[in-house]
Amino acid sequence: MKRTLFSIAAILCASLVFVSCSKNDDTPYVDAQALTTVFEVHNSDWKATTDESGNDCFLITYDETEITSEITDKGAVWIYYSFDDGITYELAPSLAQMDKNGNMFDFTASSGTDDKGGLVTLKALKYTGNTTQAPNFSPNLVVKVVSIPSSLYNAHKNVNKEDYNEVKRVFKLQ
Repeated sequence: MKRTLFSIAAILCASLVFVSCSKNDDTPYVDAQALTTVFEVHNSDWKATTDESGNDCFLITYDETEITSEITDKGAVWIYYSFDDGITYELAPSLAQMDKNGNMFDFTASSGTDDKGGLVTLKALKYTGNTTQAPNFSPNLVVKVVSIPSSLYNAHKNVNKEDYNEVKRVFKLQ
């Protein structure tokens, strides 16, 4: 009888320990998934314009519905350019590259939201001495947009976003 009572008491104590342990609200709960959008930028897609600083440049804007204000405010959006048909990726902003015509451009990228949804804006800023030609790459540029929800971003803040292979591994990207 004592052995049975002792066993029941031990089970109750163990149950109390497991039931009383709860998840700390400060610990991020990682149930979200990083989303990746890949698109090809054709040479003819670039539109000549002048930026907010008065510089001649070329712009492209893409609608990206997965980029929400929650992601831009508390998560992360990282934009990568590939100048070699998707073999390697470099993190924007500010990538100086020369096109096949010998024109030098500084490529930047930004993301955000407006009242219609998410946007990605790509800019090719011409260096002094460039012609009025838009960027001309062969193969075309490949752009990869990685949208990371806040819970996932907070759980992996130390990832080296400059290293696309590490980002791909940590966030389990395709």
